[in-house]
Amino acid sequence: MQPRIRSFPLPTLCLHHDHSYHQLVIALSGSAEFEIAGYGGRVDAMHGCLVPSGETHFYEGLGKNQHVVMDFPLHTATRELERLFDRPRYFTADSSLRLLLGFLDKEQKLWQESADAVEGMSKVFLGSLYQRLFEQPLALPAPKGRLDLVKLEVYIQQHLSEPLPVTRLAEVACVSPGHFHALFREATGTTPGQYLTQARLERAQDLLRETRFSMSVIAEKVGFASQSSLTHAFRRYLGRTPAEFRKVH
Repeated sequence: MQPRIRSFPLPTLCLHHDHSYHQLVIALSGSAEFEIAGYGGRVDAMHGCLVPSGETHFYEGLGKNQHVVMDFPLHTATRELERLFDRPRYFTADSSLRLLLGFLDKEQKLWQESADAVEGMSKVFLGSLYQRLFEQPLALPAPKGRLDLVKLEVYIQQHLSEPLPVTRLAEVACVSPGHFHALFREATGTTPGQYLTQARLERAQDLLRETRFSMSVIAEKVGFASQSSLTHAFRRYLGRTPAEFRKVH
C-alpha cells in the first residue's frame, strides 16, 4: 500500500472500524462526529483528527458533508509521522492549513492519477501540521490595544456548547474583562454577547439543515440553556422558530 488521498462524504449513520495504517480526516464542507479510543471530537472545516493505526474509531457524518481522508502505511513512517500518530489527536486548521487543503481539493485530478503527487502533497500537509503542533514558537501577545480575533474565533467555535462569559474570553485574550469588552466592540462593531448569540445561531442553523437532532439536543450542542432559549433567540434574530426554519431547509 502506498500513501493515498481520498475525498468523499462520510455516511450519516454511526459506524466503526480500525485499520492497519494511520489516517488523517478533515472536512472540506459539513462536519462529522468522531470517537477514537474513547476520546470524542468534532471534525469540520476548522478541525481535523489523526487516527493511529489499529485504533478502533467511531464516526458519523452530519448531514451533507465532504471530507478529505489521507492514509499513511506504516512502512513509510518517518520521525514526524510517528510523533503525529503516537496517540489519537484532534487539531485546529489555521488559515494557511486551510489554503493547503483548498489546493488539495482543486488538484484532485492530479493526486487521483499520480502516486508521486499524492506523496508530495501529503508530505507538505503533514509537515505543516507537524510544525504547528510541535515546533511553532509561543505566540507573542497581541499588540497593546488590539485583540487576536482569529485566536478568539477558534476558541469560541471549539467551546460553543459551553458557557462563555466575558471573563473567560478576556482570559484567552490576556486582558481585563472591562478592557476586553471595549476592545471587542471596537474591533467587531458588536458586543461579545451579541457575537456569541450569532455564532450559536449559525451553528444551530447548520445542525437543523444537516441533522435530525431534536431541538433540545441542538440547544445543548450550541450552548443555549434550554430549547425555549433557542426558540426565543431564533424568533428575535431570525423572525421564525427553529421548527419553521427546518421545515423550509
